[in-house]
Amino acid sequence: MKKIQFKCTLLSDVILSVKAASEGNQSTLDFIPGNSFLGIVASQLYKKETYRESFEIFHSGKVRFGDAHCAKNGIRSVKIPLVFYYPKLKKMEEECYVIHKVTNLSSDEMIHKQLKQCRSGFYCFSNEKILKTFLPKTFAIKSAYDKDYRRSYDEKMYGYESLNQGAEFYFDVTFDDAITDMVQSNVKKALEGVHRIGRSKTAQYGLVKIETCTFDSYNSNLPKFVKTGELIEVYADGRLIFMDQYGVPTFQPSAEDLGIPEGKIRWDLSQVRTFQYSPWNFKRQAYDADRCGIEKGSVFIVEVQKETSLEHSGFVGFYQNEGFGKVIYNPDFLGADSNGRILYQFSKEKDTEAICKKEKASTLQEKYIPAGDSSLLVYLRKRKEQEQQKYKIYRAINQFVNGNKDYFKGTTFASQWGEIRSIALRSINDNEVIDNIRTYIGHGIKEKDWNVKKRKELLLKFLETHLGNGMNMKELVINLASEMAKTCK
Repeated sequence: MKKIQFKCTLLSDVILSVKAASEGNQSTLDFIPGNSFLGIVASQLYKKETYRESFEIFHSGKVRFGDAHCAKNGIRSVKIPLVFYYPKLKKMEEECYVIHKVTNLSSDEMIHKQLKQCRSGFYCFSNEKILKTFLPKTFAIKSAYDKDYRRSYDEKMYGYESLNQGAEFYFDVTFDDAITDMVQSNVKKALEGVHRIGRSKTAQYGLVKIETCTFDSYNSNLPKFVKTGELIEVYADGRLIFMDQYGVPTFQPSAEDLGIPEGKIRWDLSQVRTFQYSPWNFKRQAYDADRCGIEKGSVFIVEVQKETSLEHSGFVGFYQNEGFGKVIYNPDFLGADSNGRILYQFSKEKDTEAICKKEKASTLQEKYIPAGDSSLLVYLRKRKEQEQQKYKIYRAINQFVNGNKDYFKGTTFASQWGEIRSIALRSINDNEVIDNIRTYIGHGIKEKDWNVKKRKELLLKFLETHLGNGMNMKELVINLASEMAKTCK
């Protein structure tokens, strides 16, 4: 099995809703699911690769796109294990136990502690230290947009919770040995670069940068051969989905489903939480069947019935290509002393901002704040540049509208200008704005309308004339589309 590791940096806020529903309280995931990266690769390679290679990458389960977890100090975090418990009137950092390794649970001392389960948060385990990750989120109130009257719809308010810009996430893509080096290289090239993920990608959300990196995997205390009667801890690093013999989702997998053919699950010692959601299929514009499974951080305790050998980590269950099914056997962070207390110590280091956000802030400071200038002068200089840019854009738009409005009259063209505005909003750079517009007006049923009176030539010549002269092409197209839509009506 081969593995390529990546780092995903959020260049803008990202919305990854827990539920596909658009009503009710909307909360975001604390990680980036693997199917987001699968979608990035599929959008570029599905039709370019041969039928066989496309099947191997996207349907065979031989290529697995892992979930991206937040990182701190170059360490990939994991969901807090559900076997971690702490006294009710204390903090987890003060006293924490691995519940199935506490031998005196029925004693008066332990009963008095009233142990509570740790259920939320991602933590980094390194050098016998536990470091909590800081993942800031933002909640924003939005309103549906009325295209006809160009204002907000009445009584159509909704809210989105998003992951803040600047956070760093680590993930990996694993390949079976049967996958060729060429296919691996194509997947790597498709992932690298700037992409959009999550919801509201056509608005201000979802911009990420993906690049290769290296990070350490968590160690395992699993011996080469596990003897009969020994207990194996199966930690769910990813969400797990299992099916019974009838193809129905089940919350009670067998030991064989967990990758241990000769074993028996000790349910009295295991700690498991479940989830259920309906995935939205964008291609078919419909919901898929409900997915029911085991949450991250769950721990199964399996008693070995016959001597066996296992890998330190592996994949079990279904939908492995989308980030589901990753498990770690006997991870070292589940170690405990004779009293059941965890071996790792919680770090007292305070949470800090993401490294990439610091670098971005320092770059902006060097660009806009020369040495010796006061903050007021810098602010005035920046505002002057912005106003000059707006003046150039508005002057160019007025010239185009006044000189060509007779060629675009008609209500049918108002909707097309609305689509051009949407294209500019979701384009990344100036060249992509023009390329996407050229594709839109040069193909399909709209091409005939744009060829009449040389409308296509007029628009493309106007855009290409102002490309590269320091003018913001996105802002130019957005304002031009708004003005032309009004003129058409």
